[in-house]
Amino acid sequence: MNSVTSSPAATSGSCACEPQSGAMPLGVMVYENSLEADDLLAQVAAVLAAEGYRLGGAVQSSVHRPGRRKCDMYLRDLLSGEEILISLDRGNEARGCRLDPDAFARVSLWGEQALSAGVDLLVVNKFGKEEAQGRGLRPLIAEALIAGIPVMLGVSTLNLPDFEAFAGELAMRLPPQHEAILSWCRRAVRQRAE
Repeated sequence: MNSVTSSPAATSGSCACEPQSGAMPLGVMVYENSLEADDLLAQVAAVLAAEGYRLGGAVQSSVHRPGRRKCDMYLRDLLSGEEILISLDRGNEARGCRLDPDAFARVSLWGEQALSAGVDLLVVNKFGKEEAQGRGLRPLIAEALIAGIPVMLGVSTLNLPDFEAFAGELAMRLPPQHEAILSWCRRAVRQRAE
């Protein structure tokens, strides 16, 4: 099993974790279309859950409403199955961030519960704007890596430079392809068990 030495940077949300042996299991799917990426991670999580893997983290779904330019965004906890709305309805003309900060507190709690439960794999829907700015689920990702729990996440090409600054050499870049991501997840869990 890989283990990580914690550092002040790692616990503050950056990822200066240093693997003691081998590479830390951090898989990243780089994408351009977030809706397609959300669907792909949800499909992969469903297959892994059906195979008996204990998953933590969350996957996103988007629901379009008639008369609205923007969709409603939901996150589903992979451990409990609970689902919450994470977007605020600010009207069609609103600009800027629509994420509900209270929802993020809930999602962070889900992640903490997953780590405490000793899940096989943590799935993080995306390393988005919040994570790029050092907030959101960034501390949870670092905490999972320190605990030796493999992490699979998505990142847009827009946020890729911030992710690379966070992860350094610890991430394995994966194409947005079902089989490639499934294969990496299975291998990461198996390597941790060994």
